Amino acid sequence: MTLAALLTVATGCTGADTDRTSTTTAAPLVPSGLSWRSWQGIELPVALQGPRLIEGAVASDFDRSPAGAALAAIHATVRMSLAPDGQWPQVGQRMLAPGPGRDKWATARAQVSITAPASDSVPTILGYTLAAYTLTEARVDIYSAYTDHSITRNRSTVIWVVDGWRLLLPDPVTESPVTAVDSAPADMIPLIRP
Repeated sequence: MTLAALLTVATGCTGADTDRTSTTTAAPLVPSGLSWRSWQGIELPVALQGPRLIEGAVASDFDRSPAGAALAAIHATVRMSLAPDGQWPQVGQRMLAPGPGRDKWATARAQVSITAPASDSVPTILGYTLAAYTLTEARVDIYSAYTDHSITRNRSTVIWVVDGWRLLLPDPVTESPVTAVDSAPADMIPLIRP
């Protein structure tokens, strides 16, 4: 199963559209000290804004900033989709916001077996845009490129809870969070590899 298919099976990652506008902040929009770490066959960005703690499939300790929220969204969407059997419950409990969306994801995930890293059509994460940001919620569009030169956008929402950012899964899911796009937008914050 491809990563895009897993992301769709995983109940979706899009938040409801709202009229909320982004809040300006002095916090960085662009991650600093960026490096890459391979996990389950995909390269994930790691920066000074997080994650600062990785335990098995769970990544945590992201800054309460636009860059921290974006990195949390990227890690949560990938890790919820590719966490191997035996590790996905921890991802659900520590990286996803509680609620009916998470419960439906857990039911769907329990019916899928992942025992090895992804090997088919693994995307390269290109960057992200922030549709909205406040200290309690961020809407992040994540852009990825595939080996066939296609590009996808994954719409996600993270919310701040007591111990950090968590991915909010919608209920009900009204559309797939992953859609094909012609190209990455000009205002995308690129995640540049060294």
